[in-house]
Amino acid sequence: MKNTTDVTKICSDLVQIRSDNPPGYTDEVIAYIREFCDKIGLKTQTVTRGRRHNLLSAEPKGKLLLCGHVDVVPALDDGWTYPPYTGLIKEGFVHGRGSTDMKGGCAALLVALSNIIETEGDPGVDIAFVADEEGKGEFGMEQLVGEGILKPCNAIIAEPTPPASPIIGEKGVLRTRIRFSGKSGHAAMHPVLGNSAIMQACRYLNFCQTLHERDWPIDPVAADAIKTTGRALETLTGLMAVDADRILSRIMYNPGFIEGGERMNVVAQHCDLSLDMRIPWGCKISDVIPLMQAAAPDAVIEILESSEPSISRPGTLTKLLCEGIQSVLHVPAEPGVSQAGSDARYLRVHGAEVVMYGPGDLNLLHSVNERVPVSMLENCQHVYEYILKRVSQV
Repeated sequence: MKNTTDVTKICSDLVQIRSDNPPGYTDEVIAYIREFCDKIGLKTQTVTRGRRHNLLSAEPKGKLLLCGHVDVVPALDDGWTYPPYTGLIKEGFVHGRGSTDMKGGCAALLVALSNIIETEGDPGVDIAFVADEEGKGEFGMEQLVGEGILKPCNAIIAEPTPPASPIIGEKGVLRTRIRFSGKSGHAAMHPVLGNSAIMQACRYLNFCQTLHERDWPIDPVAADAIKTTGRALETLTGLMAVDADRILSRIMYNPGFIEGGERMNVVAQHCDLSLDMRIPWGCKISDVIPLMQAAAPDAVIEILESSEPSISRPGTLTKLLCEGIQSVLHVPAEPGVSQAGSDARYLRVHGAEVVMYGPGDLNLLHSVNERVPVSMLENCQHVYEYILKRVSQV
């Protein structure tokens, strides 16, 4: 492992080590990171379940946690300008799957640690490079915290964010499977006779739309962060600020699967609707479930996954991170929020101040031709170094 202080090279190396989820095997990429940590004098431990490997500090201090996930969503070769697992460095970018989400952030954390240890000594922070953020969560942050292996503390997670907007909160997640039951009959008699479970599911989506249009009382901290994020997304992605506001302040829903029916000429007796909802601040899952049940009293609602919306009220860590961003980028930094879920929720629920900040092209998350600008890698590395020099303030 040569030139370990070159963040571009480290990012490229990580992209070249496949860690697609599924299947979620992270043993090889964790072995690389562990070797890097050994070389710079960081003592680590590997916590494993099969080939799902996580790398944690061997002697955690509980002051500040630097965190990243090392699994990535799969990529097919079709449509890519450059093969997705070469980690090609070209035209000011590192190209490939995971470069933005989030091996670029992991590389910037590692190089910042390396440089600070060399110039300032051990900053006394903890690390967690984890598996299974992109999958079902079979053995990643949720289990590490839930089983007491990783103690929650204030943390920086190097997820890709707008350059001048660290993320302090994320919407909740509610995933359900709703089973509708109807009355079968001959297709030639429907809709006069029979009760189609598929038609019930379709009508239920009208209810979901009314739920989306409902306003919720947004917490003032979240409201300010929503405005900041709206401005950032409008600049970075072209998304209109009014649309960003709706995405962040309302219940969003997506019918991911609808499965039902026995034959084309038979009125459907059963239909399953798999629904993904994102829950805004000011709304609780316990508010939503009764409304869902009331809209379909005879349906069976199975909760597959749920987590409440979370937000860290800006404290010392957020303030320090914003100062670091302004020092490096020479622009004001303001906290924002995210519409998507992350590992931050498993730490915030225990009261930790958790802020996400990292490099990446937000237009290319999980997309063909994913890439990360080298300038972003370097800027984030310098922001992390700014914080590591001032850990005593956290």
